[in-house]
Amino acid sequence: MKKIKNYSKITNFDQIQNFLNCYGAEHALFLDIETTGFSRAKAYVYLIGCAYLQGQYLVTEQFFADSQDTAAGGCTNQNSQTNHLEQERALLSELSAFCSRVLFDTVITFHGLAFDLPFLNSLCARFGLDPLFQPDYDNKNYVDLYAIYSVYRPVFQLPDLKQKTLEAFLGIDREDTYDSGALIKEYQEYVKNPTDRAEYLFLRHNREDLRGMAALLDLHAYTCFFNGGFQITDTAVSAYRKMDGSTGKELTISCLLAHPLPSAVSSIRPPFYLHAKKTKAMFRIPVYEGTLKYFYPNYKEYYYLPQEDMAIHKSVAAYVDRTHRQKATPANCYGKKTGLFLPQLQQVAAPAFFEAYQDAVSYFELPRQDETARGVYDGYCMHILQAMRDEKS
Repeated sequence: MKKIKNYSKITNFDQIQNFLNCYGAEHALFLDIETTGFSRAKAYVYLIGCAYLQGQYLVTEQFFADSQDTAAGGCTNQNSQTNHLEQERALLSELSAFCSRVLFDTVITFHGLAFDLPFLNSLCARFGLDPLFQPDYDNKNYVDLYAIYSVYRPVFQLPDLKQKTLEAFLGIDREDTYDSGALIKEYQEYVKNPTDRAEYLFLRHNREDLRGMAALLDLHAYTCFFNGGFQITDTAVSAYRKMDGSTGKELTISCLLAHPLPSAVSSIRPPFYLHAKKTKAMFRIPVYEGTLKYFYPNYKEYYYLPQEDMAIHKSVAAYVDRTHRQKATPANCYGKKTGLFLPQLQQVAAPAFFEAYQDAVSYFELPRQDETARGVYDGYCMHILQAMRDEKS
């Protein structure tokens, strides 16, 4: 077994600190493993990589099983199986010693809650050892970057949420061109015919995964933005030309972001549009101009007037000729209002108006330009951001 230690200069130190501060953490451990397969029952771990901050540097420590003598993922005889077990026991021993000497209160992985940590814990169980990582019981923070950032896939508009894809979104270039699956075949060849080149590929891939996780903490700026880290600087209603050539009105909301975004995003979640770049964001929303309906909650207390196309309360309907009124139903128990309205997918502001009964989209009146409008727009922007994030890819 080999132990390899490297140092690399951190270029996003402030972003890492902002990320850790949000978790009340001070010392982070980045963790990534390489295995001969994805089955905990059949596969073996052959490389464990750890990384931590030391001043302005990211220190990576890797523990590599370099003397396997059977094809990865399987055993041809009792001796080879024993060799696998000895290598894994040695790797666990090094990881345990590392965890004892390196101070950390937060474990950061990429898809680690679903794969890396359960794999290591099952390995501990195989040797009758206590698990090294217990997300449900110990007092450490466990952060899975995949779980955090996968919700932004509709906003990032990426083909997938692989670590390399997110790194490319941030403009990060890798020397490594392999994914974990491709490395399995390389390792199968390596155990038959060990070469320095193959060993370099395994170590480089794992090391770049660790460094990549630290770089991905730049994405925390999007979490801050979508959690309300912005300030509205301007709102305006103006004319615009629709796709069919007609004209309409739209509301633009301009914002200043608390943390600059590392990459620009443009996202559409009808009827909303968002563009954000660096420290600025702009929302564009079509304004409905016309007459909408407000549906009264207790239709049994109302009568519908067909000629006027509206409902009135029974106390007033008593003065209306019986031939000009009928008992209201949920679908016609409404009043009407003409004006300028904004769409909402859930009720953000009341009262809610509709084009028709049980429409999915409702509307609220365009706020007047005063101090109370700012609070409405703050909540409205949060509503739009949630809709953007929840949009199905």
